[in-house]
Amino acid sequence: MILVTGATGNVGGKVLSLLRADGHKVRALTRDPAKAAFDAGADLEVVAADLGRPETLPAALDGVQKVFLMSLGANKATHDAHLVAAAREAGVEHIVQLSTLGVEMAEDPKKNPLGHWHRVAEDALRESGVAWTILRPNGFMSMNLGWAASVKAEGVARGPLADVPEAIVDPRDIAEVAVRALTEEGHEGRVYELTGPQALTGREQLAVLGSLLGRDLRFETVPLAAHREMMLRHFSEETVNGVITTLEEAIEHGSELHGRLSPDIQRVLGRAPRSFATWAHDHLDFYRA
Repeated sequence: MILVTGATGNVGGKVLSLLRADGHKVRALTRDPAKAAFDAGADLEVVAADLGRPETLPAALDGVQKVFLMSLGANKATHDAHLVAAAREAGVEHIVQLSTLGVEMAEDPKKNPLGHWHRVAEDALRESGVAWTILRPNGFMSMNLGWAASVKAEGVARGPLADVPEAIVDPRDIAEVAVRALTEEGHEGRVYELTGPQALTGREQLAVLGSLLGRDLRFETVPLAAHREMMLRHFSEETVNGVITTLEEAIEHGSELHGRLSPDIQRVLGRAPRSFATWAHDHLDFYRA
């Protein structure tokens, strides 16, 4: 049995679908099964549990051999530690953890809170005694779906990072690497950095999208204060403040790290990572007026 946390999310949902397509028996962890739309089947169990409530985890882990572990935001270190501790007690054999690029550089939590949260979460897993694989993706291509409404209505995309090159990655590639790590031998004790095949600025990403749509699109840089207010509609203040601090550092000092290309997707999957043009082509309907 493989337990998938974040099973309704962008990556976890894809991990769940791929495992089921490959014939594996899976258990999806969600806080509210009534709100989770899963296709029923004999290969799928759905369990109500919450990484923030460790007393709910033993039942979710009963009979589980492997876990895909992901959580987000300022609670990541605590939530991952809860799951790891419960997994160790339950006799789980292997955990594949979703982390983030740049953890090894996150020494100062005041300058890079986002990286620090993930570093503490990684440490909890490494020190647990459970076999582990850690995935460190760059930013997700799917974050650009946040442009969809303004692109359709105005031909404009807005964001705080117009000119910082990033080798963003397709979530489908992350999920495929996770499934390989969960179902093949030889991935234990490995850290994989997952990036796209090229580093593009926000303006360059928008130009690719505009070319596919046949439209002239414009990028407007949003001040971090305005970006913070937008994020507060969806995330806790602690999480938002951590992200904004990390963005400030990237804007002030640049980010060679996030423009760096990694060969790890090629090594694990035996093919090149999907390009942003491929991702955008596959999601054009979101942007069409």
